[in-house]
Amino acid sequence: MRVPRILSALLAVMTAVMAWPARAAPVEVTMWDQPESPAYVDWWRKHVQAFNASHPDIHVTLEMFETESYRSKITSALAAGTIPEIFYLPAGPQGFQAFRDHQARSIAGLLDASRFTDAAVKACSVEGTLVCMPLYIAPNLMYYNKALFAAAGVDPSHWADPTEPTWQEFTAACDALKSHHIVPIGLGTGDGWPATMYLWSFQDRFGGVGELAAAASGKGGMTYASAPGFRRGAQAVAQLGKSRWLPLGYNGITGGQKYTLFTAGHAAIIYQGPWLLPRIAADAPTNFSFGVFKFPSFRDGEPGSQKDVIAGFDALFVNAKTQKTAAIAAFLNSFADPSTALSFLRETQNVSVIRSAVTAGMNPIDNEIARLIASAPRISPWWDNYMPNVVAEQATRTIQGLFDGSISPQAYLAGMDKAAGR
Repeated sequence: MRVPRILSALLAVMTAVMAWPARAAPVEVTMWDQPESPAYVDWWRKHVQAFNASHPDIHVTLEMFETESYRSKITSALAAGTIPEIFYLPAGPQGFQAFRDHQARSIAGLLDASRFTDAAVKACSVEGTLVCMPLYIAPNLMYYNKALFAAAGVDPSHWADPTEPTWQEFTAACDALKSHHIVPIGLGTGDGWPATMYLWSFQDRFGGVGELAAAASGKGGMTYASAPGFRRGAQAVAQLGKSRWLPLGYNGITGGQKYTLFTAGHAAIIYQGPWLLPRIAADAPTNFSFGVFKFPSFRDGEPGSQKDVIAGFDALFVNAKTQKTAAIAAFLNSFADPSTALSFLRETQNVSVIRSAVTAGMNPIDNEIARLIASAPRISPWWDNYMPNVVAEQATRTIQGLFDGSISPQAYLAGMDKAAGR
């Protein structure tokens, strides 16, 4: 009869299927990051989705956390030993200490470092060991609205150096803008960190990188409160808070509002990093025209630091305890693929650290930013890349008071010293 034959055939097929080894579950990798711009978040989500689709044996889960909440989250996770396989931190003290404490591992051998610029690899190394993957360099620069400048009769081409005004030229521009009922500087201090960038830059202009290093380490007994550049910088911030160049209610401006001040044409200047660029592309009118220049110089400042640029390298670190190194290596190296690196540069408009993208993908504003970086004799580091985390957090948490006058410059710097255990 045919039935037994059919049953026998079915049994044979079922036996073969049951004998076939089941596909192993994909290796699960979690990455923590913070959303420096909507375009950045969108790019990473698309990249993770594409990577997962092309690597069925690996599944990456991307988790994004807002900047302020992430700072406390990553600090707590490091203390508790609950960090994920891959986690974001700036290339600086907190991440480097995690490496020294054996919480983050060396990624030498995991990452093809030859694809990255020498400066980026150096910034992500501890005593010659590569400990994190650089994502991009983020220089702090002054972005200005060309139409508002023209309306107030301000022409940067008339400055002695159109790429960097003196403080006198900058204040004259702000006064001209104010006299034409234009808010000169778009700043919201509600988040803290945009305001601290002014103090970083004032300190650099008055004291330089050497003073920053000495104050952070306590070399020669120097403290934040005793360092001349820190004192002058804190006083300059206090004066800026009283200058009437800032928007009304600046201490209550947070989140995307601080960017909208600039992109909507409500303020003429904003001091930010390149994460501003995708916001301009997404939110500003199509005819929005802007330029960029360095933080102003001071004739009586530290001579060697007047051309510096404040900048940081954002990076990804790897959990030292993970055994998923092959999956992590595949994911990290996918970021440096030439086509991927080029899409990251063009879609997020961050300054790339991948050699192939730097060569092929720069648009005019990227080229100008790169030129300003190249003209800087030194890159002065972000304080949260350089100082102990507790000190950087103290500086950020109390900066509103320094701007609005509720905390004196002396008390502000004393608070930093207290946080440093002095």
